[in-house]
Amino acid sequence: MARGHGRILSSIWEDADFLALTEQQQRLYLFLISQPNLNHAGLLPLTLKRWARKAAGLTAADLEKDLHLLAEAHFIVLDDDSEELLIRSFVRNDGVWKQPKVMGAMVSGAMEIESHQLRRALLAEMDRIPVDDLSDEPTKSRSGPGPSIRQQVVEHIETLRKAFGGPGTTPSGRGSATPSGTPSDTPAQGGREGSTRAHAGAQTRAAPAPAPSPAPCPVEEGGCGPDRKAEGAIPPATPGPSGPAPIDDDGFELTDAMRRWALQTFGPGLDLDYETAQFLSHHRAERTRRRSWPDEWQKWIRRSAKWASERASRPPLRAVSGDYQPFQCPPESAYLNDQGF
Repeated sequence: MARGHGRILSSIWEDADFLALTEQQQRLYLFLISQPNLNHAGLLPLTLKRWARKAAGLTAADLEKDLHLLAEAHFIVLDDDSEELLIRSFVRNDGVWKQPKVMGAMVSGAMEIESHQLRRALLAEMDRIPVDDLSDEPTKSRSGPGPSIRQQVVEHIETLRKAFGGPGTTPSGRGSATPSGTPSDTPAQGGREGSTRAHAGAQTRAAPAPAPSPAPCPVEEGGCGPDRKAEGAIPPATPGPSGPAPIDDDGFELTDAMRRWALQTFGPGLDLDYETAQFLSHHRAERTRRRSWPDEWQKWIRRSAKWASERASRPPLRAVSGDYQPFQCPPESAYLNDQGF
């Protein structure tokens, strides 16, 4: 059944992370949480063309750019391959976790998720649910005392963990891993509502999905086999404490054939080495997994070329009369909230 409304907490306008977004990004986030087909797990299908028709002058390219920025800020999780979007903190901030029946609907909605990345993010959110704040008193029914609200919610979370292959919970109902975050990320009954944003650390607790079999190169010429080391290929990053990222495990490299494709498609104006370095840095930081890294790289280059073209077509800024005072960037501490985020 389609939702008839979206719940927007008034505390969102006191959330430092949300206030750091641009007006367009804020509108897009509010747009997402008010979609009628958003399920109780916070899952939405990516329908850029349909969403672009909801405002005059809005384009799918504009939406795609802002969605990726929201993902980088950890408000949402995207998977371009499965064409899915997860509003990361929806279960907590919409009050889903407080109602056992709605939590059952959440588990059913979560089963629709195809993306392993989104599944891991949702499991991490289960660690952040303050189940200790729920009532432990037995419920009343015609047949006698029933399980408490806390017990019912914990059982739903455990069902989700078993379905997704995540770690079990402790007897208190919390995950076996210690949840990261600040007090504002864990809403208490009658207290301050949770932040709209989760932090990146919550997503990296789960192990990455198994490496897929090597994908063929998207262009016919040149090939992309492991023994064809193209000149100028970007070297893999030095493995961190938790090991190399999936993109390094899969052996992604920039081949001559990929360079020729970019040159023939977009001309010499695009800084290919810079864009590839940005591509690698993004996916190493996010530790994402893709079925075909060359195809994902092509999508990245198309987006970069599109944004470069849009910037070039903008009219130049007009000169402003009077004394010009250069903008002084405030100190980093000015952007931190009382929890240091």
